Amino acid sequence: MRNFVDRWARNRFFLVLMLMGSYSVQSLLITASKKRVAYSTDVAVLLAELLKLAFAAVMLPPDARAAMSLSGRWLYAVPATLYTLQNRLVFEALQRISPPQYQLLNNMKLFTTSLVFRLVMQRQLRVLQWLALVLLVLGMALATAPSSETAAESPQADREVRVGVCIMLAVSWCSALAGVLNEWLIKRSPNVLEANIWLYGFGAVAAVFQLLVMDSEGMQTPFAGFTSSLYPWSVVLCNAILGQSIAFLFRYADSIVKLYAVSAAMAFTALFSSVFLEFSMGFHSAAGYLVSFLSMCLYYTPSEVLLSTDVELLAQVTAGREKDKSK
Repeated sequence: MRNFVDRWARNRFFLVLMLMGSYSVQSLLITASKKRVAYSTDVAVLLAELLKLAFAAVMLPPDARAAMSLSGRWLYAVPATLYTLQNRLVFEALQRISPPQYQLLNNMKLFTTSLVFRLVMQRQLRVLQWLALVLLVLGMALATAPSSETAAESPQADREVRVGVCIMLAVSWCSALAGVLNEWLIKRSPNVLEANIWLYGFGAVAAVFQLLVMDSEGMQTPFAGFTSSLYPWSVVLCNAILGQSIAFLFRYADSIVKLYAVSAAMAFTALFSSVFLEFSMGFHSAAGYLVSFLSMCLYYTPSEVLLSTDVELLAQVTAGREKDKSK
């Protein structure tokens, strides 16, 4: 089993598909579960952290488990705490701004993550790649921009909106710092599963603290809903798979790949919802996702291909096809 997980975890394409699938299913599951059963999201977060911790502990090779040491591992408490703070700030933001406004402001994560990634990982980016990231931000902002009708249905006081914007700015920086620091720690760790044990261990502690200070969202018992329906457990399982996908993606790819994978997952979710869930995707949404796709092409396409003429590109494609046929 360990060899199977290790082999597939090194496949970037497989990791991107896993992230896209789990991210898309997560939003659909949460929406469906909240409509059908009442349960505590704080308990769901705690159970997901414990499930991820159990998976990492079981899959960690015995020799790596024996070599584990607490020395220097306190750094994992920083991204774990930042992730917990981010979840709490999201709750506060949604008290002050509407969901469409939240989706729009949530795109600030794309720019802050790119900036922190450049500074922390010390990886130089070409000017064309920076332009591609700016296009990604604009594309996702266009795709998630609220319509005039939606804005009119949920008016917000100016002061509350300003506070909500400030909170979302803090959310974007928490997400960027936690994600890039997590990637930095995972890449420096001798084993991604060992890194996950420390991260999810501290994350479980932070989730327990959050559960103790919160009121369990008015539930009579913290585990209400988990004993009567499979929907909350489906959310927990999906969150656990998503967390593992992100961890392995940080190990064998980087935060920029995660940004584009999440953006693609949002587009897939919108397309699936428009086909099967009677969700209306307007022109601005389709145009935003198209701009995001063009951004990905600009970021990952080699510069020699981008600077080639149409005749040169066609010749390269034709030569490639002939070479494949000769094989």
